Amino acid sequence: MDTARELQFGPGLRVQRLAEAAFLVAAIFTQDIRFAWVTFAFTLLQVLSPRWALVAQAVARFARFRGPHRIGDMYFDLGGSRGACALSVVVQATCLALVEAGLPLAGFVLLTVPTASFLIAPTLGFCAGCWFYVLGRDWCSRHGWLKGSFHDHHDIAVDGEEPRHQPALRPSTQR
Repeated sequence: MDTARELQFGPGLRVQRLAEAAFLVAAIFTQDIRFAWVTFAFTLLQVLSPRWALVAQAVARFARFRGPHRIGDMYFDLGGSRGACALSVVVQATCLALVEAGLPLAGFVLLTVPTASFLIAPTLGFCAGCWFYVLGRDWCSRHGWLKGSFHDHHDIAVDGEEPRHQPALRPSTQR
C-alpha cells in the first residue's frame, strides 16, 4: 500500500476529521471533557507526524483509492497538515485548560471552533487550520522571520490531462 497516495486521494483523512469532530461534538453535548481529550491526542499525534493519522491509516487499509483524482479531492500536504494540527492543538489545549480551571462555558464555547473546522474540512474541503497556517507562514516570510520557499509541493492537473513528469498521480490502471 502506498500510504502517501492513499492519504492524498483516499477517503481516510475525511473519515479522520469526521471522527475527531464526532468526539468534540460528544464532548460539547455531554459536557464530558474526556471526549475532547481523545481528539486532542489524535491531533497531537498528527503534529508529530502527519502520517500518524490513526483513523485515516485504518480507513486506507480497507477503502483504497481507485480512479482518477478530482479537484474536490483532499490533498495530503505534510506542512499544511502539520501546521493546521499544531494550531488546533493550541486551541484545544486552551479549551481543555479553561474547563479544568473551572470555566467550562468558555472552554466548551471555544471548543466549537476546532469542531466546526473538523466538520467543514471533509464536507466542504476548506480547512480553517490550513488557511491560518498558510496565512501565518506567509506573514512570517514577508517579515523576514521565515525563509520563503516551497518544499514538498506538487503540480496537480485540473483540466484532466496528467503531467508527464508525475506518473504517480495517475492510478496504476492508467499508467
